[in-house]
Amino acid sequence: MPVASPLPPRSGAPSTGPGATAPYGLAAPHALATEAGAAARRAGGNAVDAALAAAIALTVVYPHQCAVGGDLVALVALPDGRVVSVNGSGAAAAAADPAAVPGTRMPVTGALTVTVPGVVAGWATLHELAGRLPWERLFTDAVAHARDGVPTAPGVATALRAEAALLREDPGMRAVFFPDGAPLAEGAPMRQPALADSLARIAAEGPAALYRGTLGARLVDLLRGKGSALTREDLERHATETGEPLSAGFRGEEYLTAPPNSQGLHLLQALGVLERLPRDLQLLGSDADLTARVFDAVTRDRERYLADPRQVDVPVAELLGAARLDEIAEQVQRAPRPRPSGDGGARRNEAARPSGDTVAVVAADGEGYAVSLIQSLFHSFGSGILDPATGIVLHNRGSFFDLAPGAPNRLAGGKRPAHTLMPVLTRLDGVVTGAHGTMGGKAQPQIHAQLALRIAAGDRPAEALRRPRWVIGGLGVDEPAQVASVEGAVPEEVTAALARGYQVVVCAEQDEQVGHGQLVRRSASGAGFEAGTDPRSDGSVSVL
Repeated sequence: MPVASPLPPRSGAPSTGPGATAPYGLAAPHALATEAGAAARRAGGNAVDAALAAAIALTVVYPHQCAVGGDLVALVALPDGRVVSVNGSGAAAAAADPAAVPGTRMPVTGALTVTVPGVVAGWATLHELAGRLPWERLFTDAVAHARDGVPTAPGVATALRAEAALLREDPGMRAVFFPDGAPLAEGAPMRQPALADSLARIAAEGPAALYRGTLGARLVDLLRGKGSALTREDLERHATETGEPLSAGFRGEEYLTAPPNSQGLHLLQALGVLERLPRDLQLLGSDADLTARVFDAVTRDRERYLADPRQVDVPVAELLGAARLDEIAEQVQRAPRPRPSGDGGARRNEAARPSGDTVAVVAADGEGYAVSLIQSLFHSFGSGILDPATGIVLHNRGSFFDLAPGAPNRLAGGKRPAHTLMPVLTRLDGVVTGAHGTMGGKAQPQIHAQLALRIAAGDRPAEALRRPRWVIGGLGVDEPAQVASVEGAVPEEVTAALARGYQVVVCAEQDEQVGHGQLVRRSASGAGFEAGTDPRSDGSVSVL
């Protein structure tokens, strides 16, 4: 069978040249996904069609970060001025019981971490809201890539090596990604015929193929054989939730994001506090420790309050209110700032574990459509389970549940977990100015905030994404809060500032441990869009 042509170099540069603008722009973390979006655009689709085609292709070409067995959260702007939040996250089984989970914490992988996958229903909702092309056309590239094969991307090959011990335990994973007993190497053909058949079935039958048909039934049978409480009825009950986004002002723009169970509100908290700090502070320079303290404070609020608002009262108005933001700003500035050691207390981390878990696709066009679409498996390769019958990789979103009695995010039947996925759009005077998205697990608010500061300072999309970054507390569930992961190119003054309160781990330059993002921004003239892709991914951009 034919295999798609090799991937372009992993440069992060826009495929159309730096600074190019057009009435349409899209950015995605894999070049073949970007091309799927461009093909949808050339076929007459709008920005939402293009984003959907790219997102569906990503479930084939970037299987360590997203899959048909994952979740989706998105924001979509419509020509009439509305912005709709699309929550495609799935719930735990109705029969889920914390007492049935061994130990005092949720496992990180395995069948008990699999909640209802919501991504397919999320695609359908976005298509119903704003799609122009026929549903089945959105799957054309994805089906071909799964059936014919694609070269294994550098990010996929790295993740396969890092997760080899876990993945080899699963028959489905072994068959697809270890065809000769060794993990697929960069550039090796990656073929997924069972997944091609599943995607073709979803294209032909719609989401019912998964939630009411044979695909879902097969997944349930597999999971129940591994101890899961999920049933076919749990899949049938699933529905995408739509509603109003949350928003807040920052440096003259309006930032919009998804409401809980998404962690998006904690980005708005961080931006609100940063607005309250003196403007002469170097928040991404010598005063980075203050920025880190802001992130610390909103992270504690997330851990204390974020949960499924259908079952728990999440005090959104209080958390975004002036009193709480003033309180955090005062605490951040009042705390002592010890003098750092000469070396910044840093140690080099030569054997970092990649935490690829999520993809962002962002797009906008001159008709008034814009979308920030985030889909995910949560951790790299999710639960570590690939169903051999369907080729579908299953996420581990349930690992983010708490088991502590009284915790807002405690596992319960029919409850969605607190969710890291958080799409972002920006507006000025009611006109969309940007579509932002990042991979980065629980650190996504930090990455978005750093990008917001860069953009406010005048960076163009590719420039903002290319700059060195840092995060505190890591990306995944169990990573320690007092560790700052800092890319090697971060200036010494930043490393020294962070060492005032954190154990600094110096990563490689352009390291996925600090997440990767995608940006589409309206050009300064307002006549078109610029797109940027993160050099930490295997992505590209398209402007047409």
